[in-house]
Parts: sequence; structure tokens; C-alpha cells
Amino acid sequence: MNIEWLQSFSEAARQKSLSKAAKVHNISQPALRKHIKNLEHYLDVVLFHRTPSGIELTEAGERFYAKIIPVLNEMTKICAEIRQYSQTSPIALGSLHSLATYYLPPKIRGIKILGRPITLMIQNTSKELLQSLHEDRLNAVIIDSIYTDESLWNCELFTEPYYAVFPLEHRFRSKKTVDLSELCNEPLIVHQSPCDTREHIIEQMALIGKKPNIVNEVAFGDFIFGVVTAGMGITIVPKLLAKHISHQQLFTLPITNFGRNRTISLATKNSKIGSQLFQLLSQFEIPSKKPT
Repeated sequence: MNIEWLQSFSEAARQKSLSKAAKVHNISQPALRKHIKNLEHYLDVVLFHRTPSGIELTEAGERFYAKIIPVLNEMTKICAEIRQYSQTSPIALGSLHSLATYYLPPKIRGIKILGRPITLMIQNTSKELLQSLHEDRLNAVIIDSIYTDESLWNCELFTEPYYAVFPLEHRFRSKKTVDLSELCNEPLIVHQSPCDTREHIIEQMALIGKKPNIVNEVAFGDFIFGVVTAGMGITIVPKLLAKHISHQQLFTLPITNFGRNRTISLATKNSKIGSQLFQLLSQFEIPSKKPT
């Protein structure tokens, strides 16, 4: 049973006229008549009979009208409450760990979008964030652009290269850049799977016929830099992370032939939310100065 059938029925009963009811609901009279016919077919009763002045409820129609009006009134209240909730509830924004740590906090602190506060959910991969968005557990996500879904509103925020991170005593200390092939035999520390960056490292090394020499896997977060500082290996991270390690006993080098940069995009089902979030977030720029 369709709520439009019920609305057409109740308005026709109030107006005692199909044409007047159709005008109130801004639909054609044939469309309204079809709603009522569908309802009669569903209930297996006749709800109206014609009179010289219009239409009148049958006995079954009067019984149904008396029962359904309180239900419709309650549904109207419920819809209004839910609509109000949707206009004031927090906007759930999904993000990768690196972006939630270094990119988002100054952008969303105390900010409201469409009069609604922003809450942040962190997940390990862009694929997981997209799934949460499609399941309506998130209102918008910030993800690696290669995973964006064409069915969604999306817009690029920024692009950044990848850097190799070394302990200070590493033999590459005098270099200005490093070739990806030079890193293939280095003891590599990566985040545990699933991880977007981990996947990209394996993919890029495979393109030059190599496999990464993974010697350690750590949980998500900056703990990976502590392991590198301890001399247990090197790591590869996006520039956003690399530029925030100057306080540690590490140095970084841009990778000259890492086949792809990381492009970060905002994606959502709601273009209004998307456009306002984009205006807020696109003010960020990756500094051109090389991390040290």
C-alpha cells in the first residue's frame, strides 16, 4: 500500500471531489483517480460512489477513513520530526588516518555545514569509507581519487607525491632524491593490510618488476616513524605525513619515479553537503617546500 494512495483517498474524502483533491495535491485528476483505484483493488472494497454533486464515501470508505486519518496525522508528525532531525543532526565525515591526523582538525573544528556540526569517523582504506557512504553510515568521505564512484558527487581536493623516510644514519643521507628501484632491496616497514599506501607501494614496485622487501608491519598511525627511527628499516608515505616528521630523528627524500601521486577527493551523495564541504576543505594547500 502506497502512502500516495492514502493521501489521495483522504483528500478526496475531505473535498468530496476528485478534481478539487487533485488540485490540492498538484497532480492530474486521472493520476489521483488511479491512486484511489489502486487502493480499492488492494483493499478489495469500493471506497466512493458518485453523486450528482461529486463523490461520497461508501460505508466501507467511511470506516477506512475513520481509521486511516489518525494514522496519516501521526505519520505527518513523524515525518516532520525526522526532517527536523536530518536538518540538525551531525554530518558524519569519513576519513583516512593520515588526513584525520594532519589535514582535517583545523578545518572542521567548531565548523557547521548547513547549520549542522561535523563528526569524524576514521577507517583504514578508501574502499571501506566508500562502503560506509553507500550504506548511509557516512554523509561524505575523503578518499584516494582512484577509488571514487562515478555515481557520487565528487571533487578533487589536492594531489601530493610519495616520499621515502629514513633514519638519520642511513647511507642515502647525502642524496637529494631517490629512485624507486633503489628502495626495492631496502628493509621496508609498512602499515598492516588493508592499507591504500601499502597497496600502491606493492603496485608501483611490480611495475618495475620488483617486490618490496617488507620486514615489519605496524598498526595505523605514526608509530611507523618510531620503528624507522629505531633503525629497523625505511618506509614510504604520502607527503602530508612526511612533512610532519621534522621533530624526529629522520630524513625524507622524494621518490623520482614513483608512478603515481596521491590525489585526494571529497565524495558524497548530497551535492549541497559536498559543495559546502569542498569550499571549506579546498583552502588547504600542500607546501611546496621539501620535507626534512
